Amino acid sequence: MAITLSDLPELLRLLEQHPEWRQALRLVLLGEELLQMPHLLQQLIAAQQEVVEVLHRHEQQIAELIQVQRQILETQQRHEQTLQRHEQQILETQQRHEQTLQRQQEMLQRQQETLQRQQEMLQRQQETLQRHEETLQRHEDTLTQVLEVQRQHSEILAQVLQVQLQHTQAIQELRSYVGNLTQSLGLTIEENAEDMLLYVMEKKGWRLVQGPHSLSTEGELDLIAVFEDELGQTHTVLMEVKMRLSRSTVEQWADRMRSEGFQSRLRAQGFEPPFYPYLFGFRVDMTAEEAARVRQVGLITSRGEIVEPVVLL
Repeated sequence: MAITLSDLPELLRLLEQHPEWRQALRLVLLGEELLQMPHLLQQLIAAQQEVVEVLHRHEQQIAELIQVQRQILETQQRHEQTLQRHEQQILETQQRHEQTLQRQQEMLQRQQETLQRQQEMLQRQQETLQRHEETLQRHEDTLTQVLEVQRQHSEILAQVLQVQLQHTQAIQELRSYVGNLTQSLGLTIEENAEDMLLYVMEKKGWRLVQGPHSLSTEGELDLIAVFEDELGQTHTVLMEVKMRLSRSTVEQWADRMRSEGFQSRLRAQGFEPPFYPYLFGFRVDMTAEEAARVRQVGLITSRGEIVEPVVLL
């Protein structure tokens, strides 16, 4: 008998009352493969869970691998940096070695050139030594000749010394004669100057009171004399005597007479101003006479008084 839609509630009630029928009905309706689906699904879930766990472990391993790889990369970077530094150091070292090698090569070249020059110098020195030896031989020959000439010169020198000794004796005799003559001439000049001084002063009307005589005042004064005029006043006359008078002699005498030290020494010897400075000369340069007038120094020659002095008070 066929089951209709109206029989469905009754069928459901029966299935609830008989659970074993539900299993049979499932088997009929779904088939055996479909009935196994829950079990298969459970297995699939379990397998998926295992896969998830495996994937999780793989992710951890991958993370660890990534970390390791990162460390490897960092290590590699450090190694590359170290390698780069080493390469740079090697390059710099190589460059320094090349520069050192270049310098050594240049030094070697210079040493070779120096050695070459030294060899050339040695060759020249050897040649020079040879010439020196030849020159020395010639000098020895010349020395022999010189010694012979020296011997001859010694003989001549002995003769010359004998003649020189004779000349020396003659010169000493001549000097003695000239000295005596000069002394006599000097005395004659001073005597002439003394006579002319007395003559000039007598013409002035002065009378000789003291002198004339020479005086040493740290530099000899040829003549000094004291005269008295008609009024009874005394006058000290100073005179420097020269064979020939020049401008420089006049200027030196004028400076000397006017120096305070010289006049002080005269006073210390007992001579008081006024002082009358005179120069006497047999021959008088034109410039000397002019200088005497300018420097206000008296000038007397064999002709008499040429220039009157200015009194030093």
